[in-house]
Amino acid sequence: MKPLTILYDRNMELGAKLFPRLGKARAVDGRRLTRDDLADCDLLFVRSTCRLTRALLEGTPVRFVGSGVAGSDHIDFPALRDLGIRVETAPGCNAESVADYVVAALLAIGERQGRDWAGATLGIVGVGHVGSIVKRFAEEALGMKTLCCDPPRKDDGDFRARDFLPFEALLPQVDVLTLHTPLNEDGPYRTRGLFAGPAVRALKPGAVLLNFARGPICDDALVATMLGAGLLSDAAIDCWEGEPDYPAELASLAALATPHVAGHAFEGRANGTLAVYQAACGFLGVDPGPVPRFPRAPVPALTIDCAGRTDAQILREAVRAACDIEADTARFRAAYSPDETERRARFDALRRDYPLRRLFPATKLALLHPTPAIRAKLTALGFPTTAKRG
Repeated sequence: MKPLTILYDRNMELGAKLFPRLGKARAVDGRRLTRDDLADCDLLFVRSTCRLTRALLEGTPVRFVGSGVAGSDHIDFPALRDLGIRVETAPGCNAESVADYVVAALLAIGERQGRDWAGATLGIVGVGHVGSIVKRFAEEALGMKTLCCDPPRKDDGDFRARDFLPFEALLPQVDVLTLHTPLNEDGPYRTRGLFAGPAVRALKPGAVLLNFARGPICDDALVATMLGAGLLSDAAIDCWEGEPDYPAELASLAALATPHVAGHAFEGRANGTLAVYQAACGFLGVDPGPVPRFPRAPVPALTIDCAGRTDAQILREAVRAACDIEADTARFRAAYSPDETERRARFDALRRDYPLRRLFPATKLALLHPTPAIRAKLTALGFPTTAKRG
């Protein structure tokens, strides 16, 4: 029997270890995939950089597609169903990774502004896999109040959404606005251009904006204008309207600017690959075998002396050791090129070559002189903690 031919995006974590178990596997550049590449492909595994359309897949032998990312706006589901192609995605695979990044951004901007977020109000738009974790982290670790907006959940009668607010009602009440919606192109829950137009002028003056969702949710030019005018005090932008291209002005004005890597913790990427690999095994009726071992965190253990320090300072030290969003920003800015072709290539290269990052639970903390409060906050973020005698 002829072995299956498998193509997988070269940026899929664990791909080289998992997909050869299923047949003859070859890594490809998902953004540049063509019909010719698929001439003898049985199983295709991609990330969000590959648009899965009828034009790409019709007439090819592909019968299974796995997209190892949480979002699905790059997939034409009706077309693939019509072609008889099985499609699997990985919803929620990188939710903790993105939530870690939100905490890192809040702490970095808090330090930049000389403020503690305790008592401030965080507006969360989209309270699904990511937003629900962000809500818990913000309340339990940062002491923030939260207001939420998620019209689909509220309209579905979800009891947890009974106090959720409309977007326009949320804006004037929040100190920080963080976006965690999918990209919906149309319909009653359209999110393309959500943060755009005159309506966003209702945002509380001096608020902070975080976009770690999808680029087209925000009007990048408007965000830059609002930063320049002081209507936004700061912004952290990980997703860009035209990526892999992005506007130099916003990348310069934003406090934190990164190349769509919020979900790139090892676990986030590996979980996405594992989800679609295991789905393919089910499709084929084969045993998936053991899960490969994950690498150690760059900082597997850290000792922090808590004496004489604020909770915010301690949180910043722990979080920065595990998730250094400021270093990611520095790399992104250093890679800027005035040439669009080169700029796009460097954006993709930064994502492909992103340094190893593990989730907070992969870094063990030994705390000297901790208070019960700071230990509880670090534990809420997932850090394993022990009290150590000084």
